Amino acid sequence: MSIGESKHSNPSDTLAVSKNAMQVHELTTPLGKIGWIDDVFTTHWDGDKPISAGFFTVSAGEPLDYTYGYNELKLVTEGTVVLEDKTKGTKIVAHPGDVLSIPKGTPVTFSTPNFGKAFYVGQRAYRDW
Repeated sequence: MSIGESKHSNPSDTLAVSKNAMQVHELTTPLGKIGWIDDVFTTHWDGDKPISAGFFTVSAGEPLDYTYGYNELKLVTEGTVVLEDKTKGTKIVAHPGDVLSIPKGTPVTFSTPNFGKAFYVGQRAYRDW
């Protein structure tokens, strides 16, 4: 099963896999000047409670501002991801193996001293960022 097909061919009662997704999946959506994102899987069949998962990268440069319209968990897989809550001023410097929990409604700023990559799971529909 190709990565592009995985979203559409997985009914709710069947296991599915997106083989080697971290290495082969091309991130298609730019976020500002320094970030890229794309979903690999979604539970599109779950009506009002879908979840979507994919990869996010951030490169050094102008920080990226984003306000979350959904809850998300993010596992840093490479490099360094710096996340700052713009309302509360909380700043987290995350490294491979660190898991971030980002509540719905949180305005954040992403940055990195060099490069960072993360796997995320968001409580939202496919590509509804």
